[in-house]
Amino acid sequence: MSNDNHKTELTTLLNELMTDIDSKSLHPKNKLLLYSRYVLSKLAWHFTVATLSKTWVTENIDSIANKYIRRWLEVPISGTLSTVFLTNNKFGLSIYPPSVKFIQCQTILRKALKSSPGESTNDLWKATSNHTNIQYDAYNSTKEVLKDFRSGHENKLLNQLTSQGSFFCSVKKFALPQLNKVWSIAQSKLPKNINNFTIRYIKNSLPTRKNLNRWAISSNSDCSFCLSPETLLHIVAGCTSVLSRPIYVETQFSPELSCSYFTNC
Repeated sequence: MSNDNHKTELTTLLNELMTDIDSKSLHPKNKLLLYSRYVLSKLAWHFTVATLSKTWVTENIDSIANKYIRRWLEVPISGTLSTVFLTNNKFGLSIYPPSVKFIQCQTILRKALKSSPGESTNDLWKATSNHTNIQYDAYNSTKEVLKDFRSGHENKLLNQLTSQGSFFCSVKKFALPQLNKVWSIAQSKLPKNINNFTIRYIKNSLPTRKNLNRWAISSNSDCSFCLSPETLLHIVAGCTSVLSRPIYVETQFSPELSCSYFTNC
C-alpha cells in the first residue's frame, strides 16, 4: 500500500468512526472514552507502517478528531483544547490527539528496530537513521511522548494563553491534591449539560461580555449591573451589585479570591 493510500484510508476511517460515535446518544465522557480506547487503536497500524510526517498528521488527522471533540464538549473554535488534554488530576480529561498516538507508534517501531537481536533488523534501523523518523529516537517510551506533549500544553496555559490559562494557573499554584482528586471523581458523575459547562468554565470560554468583546461579537464588555468588566470571575463572585441582593447568602470572601488574584497570576 502506498503512502497516499494510507493517507486516504486514514482520513476515511477516522471520519467514519467519529461520525458513528457522534450519532450515538451517549454522554460526552463516554464518546471520549470510545475515541481514546477504540478509535486511536484503529489508527495505530497505519501510523506504524506508513511513512507519514507529523505535520501531515497534525493538519489532516488531528483536525478531524478535534472537530468532534469540540462538538461533544461544546467548546467553541475560540476555546483552547489544551486544558482538555491535561490529566484528570489537573482538571483535564486525560485524552490526546492522534498525532501523539502517531509519535508513540513511531517510537515503538524505532525502538524495536534498534533493540532487535537480529542483525539485519539492526541494519534496517541504521539505514533509516537519516530519515525524518529519526526524531522519534529521542523518546525511550510512549510515556515519555505523552509526558512531553502534556508538558507543552501546561507551558502554553501558564505562559501564552493569559485568559484561558488563568484557571489552570491558579490551580497550579494553590489547589490542594485532595481537591483535584475530589474534582475528578465528581466530574465523572455530572450530567452532560453541567459537565460541558464546567469544562467551558475551566477554559474561560463561556460567553461573558468580556469574552464576547474579545471575540469581536460585542462592543461592550461591561457588566450591566455595576459597569465593571464582566469577566467570568466577576459573574461568579465579583459583582457587588448582585452579591448584595437578598437572594445571596452574605459571605466574607478572603482577599485571595479577588479577581485580580486570578487574572494576574
